[in-house]
This record gives sequence, C-alpha cells and structure tokens, in this order.
Amino acid sequence: MYLHQPSNTVVYDLPDPSRVLKYVKEARSLHNGYVAVPASLYNLQLLRWIGLPVPPPMEKDYDWPGKYKPFEAQSVTANFLAVHPRAFVLSDMGTGKTLAALWAADYIMRQSLPHVCRALVVAPLSTLERVWADAVFQTFMGSRKGVVLHGSAEKRKRLLAQEADFYIVNYDGLRVIAKELAARTDIPMAIVDEASAYKDRTTHRHKLARQLLGPKNYLWLMTGTPTANGPLDAYGLAKLVNNCNGESYMSYRDRTMTRLSMFKWVPKQGAHVEAYKLMQPAVRFAIEDCVDLPEMSVQKRDVELSAEQAKAFKEMKRDLQLMIKEKQINAANEAVLRMKLIQISCGAVYGHSDSGGDVHRVVHHLDCSPRVSVLHEVIEQAREKIIVFAPLTSVLHMLHSELSKDYSCRIINGEVSQKERSEIFSAFQQEENPRILIADPGTMAHGLTLVAATTIIWYAPIDRTELYLQANKRIHRPGQTRACIVVQLSATAIEREIYRRLEANETMQGLILQMVKGEG
Repeated sequence: MYLHQPSNTVVYDLPDPSRVLKYVKEARSLHNGYVAVPASLYNLQLLRWIGLPVPPPMEKDYDWPGKYKPFEAQSVTANFLAVHPRAFVLSDMGTGKTLAALWAADYIMRQSLPHVCRALVVAPLSTLERVWADAVFQTFMGSRKGVVLHGSAEKRKRLLAQEADFYIVNYDGLRVIAKELAARTDIPMAIVDEASAYKDRTTHRHKLARQLLGPKNYLWLMTGTPTANGPLDAYGLAKLVNNCNGESYMSYRDRTMTRLSMFKWVPKQGAHVEAYKLMQPAVRFAIEDCVDLPEMSVQKRDVELSAEQAKAFKEMKRDLQLMIKEKQINAANEAVLRMKLIQISCGAVYGHSDSGGDVHRVVHHLDCSPRVSVLHEVIEQAREKIIVFAPLTSVLHMLHSELSKDYSCRIINGEVSQKERSEIFSAFQQEENPRILIADPGTMAHGLTLVAATTIIWYAPIDRTELYLQANKRIHRPGQTRACIVVQLSATAIEREIYRRLEANETMQGLILQMVKGEG
C-alpha cells in the first residue's frame, strides 16, 4: 500500500485487483497493474471491510481538539474506529478509550452533513456525568454538545428532543426512550462503554440492544474485560456487532466448552483465542504496553444516595442551617461535622448510647447499596490488583464482608498487628492473592511500596490532604512499571469538592457553609 499525499489516493499492488474494483466504485486500474482508490473515509472503510490495509485517516488533517493531545494508544484506537464502523475496543481501564471514541465520533461527524450524524453513548450510570459528559465538555469546549438522559421518563424524553451531538444514557435508560430513539434517523452512531453489561444474550437488556443498537451504522463496544466469566461471554457481545458471523450459540458453545455435568461446563484449551476471533474487528492495548500514558490518572464516578442516606443528608443540612443561624459552627466543630457527612456517605453514622451510666459508641448503619454496587462495577473493570481506601472501622469490615464473596481480600487497619500486616503486604506483592486490600489510609500513608496494584478506589473521601496524597503514592513509586489510576466515588457535590481540595492541597475550611447554602 502507498498513499499518494498530493492527490490523497491509496495505491495497491495486488495479485488480483478485481475484488477492489468490484466493491469500491471509485477504484481505478492503472496502466502498470496497480489499483488506485481516492482516500475518502467511506472508501477506506470499504477497503478495510475487504481486508486491505489503509492509512490512518485522522493523521492527515484532524486537529485532535481538547487540552491534551492523544497518546499513541488513543491515536491508534481512534483511527481504528474511524475505518471500522462496527468494532470492539478491548483495551484495559485507564488506556484512554473514552477520548479515543469521542475523537473518532467527532471526525466522522465532520465528514457528514450537519445534524444528520449524532451519537448515542450507553454507559454505566456512575460514568454518565463525571466521565462522559465531562469529557465531551472539556474536549470540545462548546463545539460539540453532550446531554445526559437521566431522571424521570418525561425528563429523559424531553432531553432526547434537544439539539445535541452526544446523547448519554445508562443501559436500562434505553428502555424508557426506546420508542423515541427508534424514530431518530439522525443518530446513526452508538458507543457502548463497559459493554460486558450485554454479555448475556438472553436478557431483556440484550434483546432491546439488538433492536435499538444493532441496526446502527456505527456500533462500537468497549470493555477491558470481555470474557470475565469465560469464553461464552463473547457470544452475547459479538451478537450485537457482527451477529457472531452467523454461528449459533450451541455451535459456539460446543467449540469452546467441555461439558462436565448437567450444569457445569469448562473452557476447552484455546477457548479464549476463539472468543477473541469471534469479537472482530477489535483493537486492544494492555495498560502495561502504553508507555506514553500519564503516570497516574484520576477518574470520577458518581453514585446515588439510598433513600436512607438522602434522608440523613437532608436532616443534617437542616440542623446545620439552625447551627449557623445560632452561630454555633466554628473551626473545631466544622471538622466533626465534615466527618458526619462522610459517615452518611459511607453508610455508617457513629453516635453514643448511655447504658447504666456508661457511654458507649454505637454505629447506625444506613443502606449504602448504590455505592457498593458501583464499587463492584469498578473492581470488575480493573484487571490488576486493587487497593480500596475507606474511613471508619465499621465500613472496612462491611466492605470486606461484601467483597470477599467474590474476591480474595484483606483488611489493613489499626486492628491488624504489624507482623500480620507484613505478611499481607508480602503476599499482595508476590503472590496471586489477596487481590484486594481494603484499607484505612491512615495505616498505609507512608513508606509502603505496593506496586503490584495499579488501581486505587476511594470508597469515600477523607478530609486530610497529606493522608490522601501519601496513600495514592503506595502504588505510584519507584518499581511501578505500569500506568496507575485513582477512582473517586462520590454522591454529592460536597464530596466532589472535598476530593478537589484534596488534590489541590487546599484547606477544608468553609465546606460546611458551602453545603448549607445549597451547593452540597
């Protein structure tokens, strides 16, 4: 293949050029036996479809809008998506899939007539605002508009009717707007983030996706864990993109699995290779292969408050308004009040009981299932070892009870002896298990090297900047050879403001006043 830059023409020397001439109407035979094709986006897509290499179209004149220019993995991924209208991105979390997909979508929109090529982004609820909407705003700075379709059914439909370039919705939100979305011929593009949500072909969610997403001209499925439960996961994903090349589920299952009993099947040797073959075309970058990624990136995830948490938060806000009116808030008790807010977010509010003249500390547990659900979601998306930081002893034990059902976990806090900690850290660094450390950041803020992990998840913020910054350095220090990611879970604006101040090393003073003014 040769690209003639002045004429923007791709020239091929092929043993049999007839296939190119058959499928690409603008292809022309040259007198020397070569075949030449104008390098339009549509022609490049056709050439890839028949299996020929093509030049990366976005390298010629795309300006890569936004504050940051693409890393190599992002550039390759964006160009790959541009020439593969239906494809998979199987790269690890933290390799820049979001921006790569947005750039590719923007490039394709520029090749189309105005207002006839919009995109639907289907993603986990926790990423709609903090990942996708923020990325659209920060990348395109007003030249492209993103709208998050969340709320009541009426609100979602009203938002879908707005003029926008990217409509961002969660998986189950598709059901609410199914009729309206099916009628929109100006949304020919769909980007599905963490597409493993569609691995089970038998669910109503998958059937709806086949109806609404399957017919799209562009359908890009992104997941770093496509076969987390085994090679059969690949079938549901491939069903959306390439119809599994016409192969039935039973045929694929029999090719890749061995039946041990009525209900137990195990993968055959080479089954994951066959799964990867089914999910084509695909591009994948492992995080350890991305040498030009930032050393540490931060991802923000939204979580919802449960009804109990929302009620406690509202009551706290009302009490604070009275305290401010009576001038009862000072620097000393503001820290206590901040901690009470964090306790509500965690789902464990500390109080005291008076029994027989003795005062005992008690914990009132609140439903925190939405936050725990998002924690599970992030863990499933991370391939390497993980450290989960959380305040409060009761929260550490609650998380251990939840996570140990599915993962090998250990707690690190003041209750764990120095000898036992050393054994746990050694196993974490050198052995397969434990995969997850659930830790009080105050016990892991200095000196430790835990570079076996590449992901830190903050279940909730703390309010001590030094502990936050030092805790993050446990995985980001000499000996770390891979890019690292810090994930912050938050349900309220006040939590997000705490994280912002932690990162900027700013004082926490005034946060309570901000909350009472209605900004929390």
